[in-house]
Amino acid sequence: MQKTFSQAFIEHLEQSDLKVTEIAIRAGVSKDALYSLKYGKSQNMAVDDAIRVAAVFGKKVEEFLGLSEAQIRSSLAEKVARLSSREQAILEASLDAILSDIYDPQVANVRDAIEEGEPG
Repeated sequence: MQKTFSQAFIEHLEQSDLKVTEIAIRAGVSKDALYSLKYGKSQNMAVDDAIRVAAVFGKKVEEFLGLSEAQIRSSLAEKVARLSSREQAILEASLDAILSDIYDPQVANVRDAIEEGEPG
């Protein structure tokens, strides 16, 4: 079973000597949001915030959550299979646009920065 972002955050927090406030400052996220994760008031957070928090620990979100490539592919395949044909077509078109960089150049720059492990 996949762990929640909260569970992964707690594990990483316990294995490091970082404090919640320091992580919040480095990631540019609310310390209240991180305390909510730490104390189980919330299980997940916004994707861009999760990316920045994982980066503080030197990891991509997938690594932070302990997911293998096979698990990621399987999870995505299951989700895509639940979509209607029309929704799948929209998703495919969106992915094509993202991958071809015809999207806003700023989006491409952010994606490139994330791939290089730089905070957004």
